[in-house]
Amino acid sequence: MNFSINRGLPLISILWCLALLAALAAAYFKGIDAMSLLPFAGVAIAPAIIGLLLWPFSRREWVQMLVIFSWIALAIVACFAIAFVPMAILFLCAPAAAALFEREKVIEAMVFSAIFAAGVFYFGQAGLAPDPIANADQASWGELAGIMATIAFMVGAMFFAASSKQNKDAGYVGDNAYRFAEAFPGAVMQFDADGNLAMATPTARKMFDIGDDQADHITLSSLALGEAQEHSLVAAFDVMRETGEATSLGIDIPEHFKENLGGSSSFMELTLVPQIDGSVFAYTSDYSRIGNKVLNLTDAQETAKKEFDEKTLFFAGVSHELRTPLNAIIGFSDMMRSRLFGPLPGKYAEYADLIHDSGQHMLDLVGDVLDMSKVGANKYELNYGEFDVADVVRSSMKMIRPSADAAELVLAADIEADRDLIIEADRRAVRQILLNLLSNAVKFTPKGGRITSAAYIKANRMEISVEDTGTGMTAKDIASVGTPYAQNSNANLVKQRSTGLGLSLVKNLTKLHGGDFEITSHPGVGTKVLVSLPLTKPRV
Repeated sequence: MNFSINRGLPLISILWCLALLAALAAAYFKGIDAMSLLPFAGVAIAPAIIGLLLWPFSRREWVQMLVIFSWIALAIVACFAIAFVPMAILFLCAPAAAALFEREKVIEAMVFSAIFAAGVFYFGQAGLAPDPIANADQASWGELAGIMATIAFMVGAMFFAASSKQNKDAGYVGDNAYRFAEAFPGAVMQFDADGNLAMATPTARKMFDIGDDQADHITLSSLALGEAQEHSLVAAFDVMRETGEATSLGIDIPEHFKENLGGSSSFMELTLVPQIDGSVFAYTSDYSRIGNKVLNLTDAQETAKKEFDEKTLFFAGVSHELRTPLNAIIGFSDMMRSRLFGPLPGKYAEYADLIHDSGQHMLDLVGDVLDMSKVGANKYELNYGEFDVADVVRSSMKMIRPSADAAELVLAADIEADRDLIIEADRRAVRQILLNLLSNAVKFTPKGGRITSAAYIKANRMEISVEDTGTGMTAKDIASVGTPYAQNSNANLVKQRSTGLGLSLVKNLTKLHGGDFEITSHPGVGTKVLVSLPLTKPRV
């Protein structure tokens, strides 16, 4: 049972009883036999007794309906026992009592009262109603008591219904809000519209060391958080006032507060939440764990970046140092192949060719590693200039043709002949894109296959593609494209060794130009790589 709810119900029931007693006293002083009035008074007091008995359970639906119908029943009995006029006024008691419950109940009570009042009136007009049982004195007292008690009952019901609503609203923003604030795991404070402390939970008082004698002097700018953080808090308060939305900020907990929190906390988040009445709730949450995780992640990121930079510098240094001896090996082997100093025995000539090819292959791989390390370190700089892509395609195909001929592949070009394919880009990077794509195509296309390189302008973009009839790639292989040093599953089908940087470098160089990179491939059918570049240098 809950005796704290709907106190208007017992109060108006008592008010009704007092009105009946006053009517009995008035009848006594007029010389009317009070004992003859007691049966009528007993019936009249019955709904009030029901309301008093069921008051603790008045939130239940059946109790509310029972109270409403008890008042309707009294009105019906009074109309039949005395007279329809003026006893029909008692039908107003049902909606008055319902006003203490819910708005819907008032409507229901009015409908039921109107139906039963109409029924009583019909019975009276049709002559079906029983003859009144009250004598003249009883009827006179009943009419007086009914009107007087009904008016008092209705006034009291309206008053208590209105005050109940106000208390409910005040409880929502006051008592209930404070209960919620106490249940909140962090500290909660409420500041009035002027920024003065209006309420602080025990946790907040402990955290900010607020004594009872200090509460009246605490404001947002005097929480002893330190000058810099207090300025940030006031600024956040102003932002919240302007936007009308909750604002959060992080605060480093001062040393003199850490003892109040057990010494384990070092960082908290303070959230300011505006209210309709101009006040502000301030919620604090201990974010030390999250803050420590962020710091650890930041340290890990810096460590990883440092290791990456060191690795990039190592690759760049090694690649640069390898180029000098490789150029010498390639140069001398080329001299031997060309027989500048006389003929060579057959076997030595073959070895010279192998040394030259292997050295050239190594130089290409070293170049890829160096370029990839530059891209990874954001040190690769594009040198923009205007040139004809058709010339780059033809020259790249000339450079790759010896390898294609050796592999017995058909190498073809598909270039628009009726227009110039002018683009503003890095010529060396575009040639490197084509060479890597063509080299990959030669590497993964079996004997007798075909490789087609195309270039055309479409929708203000330069479309460059290389298509082959090679081994193709799976969806998993395509997904791994762009990952440095990752080789596809078909890499074991070719004799040449590679670093797995070719397509990754192509993708990164395309991205540096602000272009798009797309691969279409099917195992056993072939692969098409499309590179789409803007015709002019992107404006930053």
